Amino acid sequence: MIPSALHAAAYGALLGALAGWLSRLALRKVINSSDSVFFSVFVGGIFARLGLLLAAICLLRHEKHIIIILFAASMILVQMFFEVFPIKHGTKRNT
Repeated sequence: MIPSALHAAAYGALLGALAGWLSRLALRKVINSSDSVFFSVFVGGIFARLGLLLAAICLLRHEKHIIIILFAASMILVQMFFEVFPIKHGTKRNT
């Protein structure tokens, strides 16, 4: 399915970027909502990304171990990149 370890890392990074971007987009959309809505989307995003990782690993279960590890590691690291920068909300006021 995946020919080399380099391809596995690239595919994992691509899937991680997509999942991280979608999660950030959803959080940005509900940033000014109530706490219950925001945290519901936040926790739902965590479970969705975890489910995506588990589904990808299940699809790769017949591959070599190094391919699975590189795929998962690059996917997780790229998703963490989207978490580093805070989401801007509202206007800052000097009070």
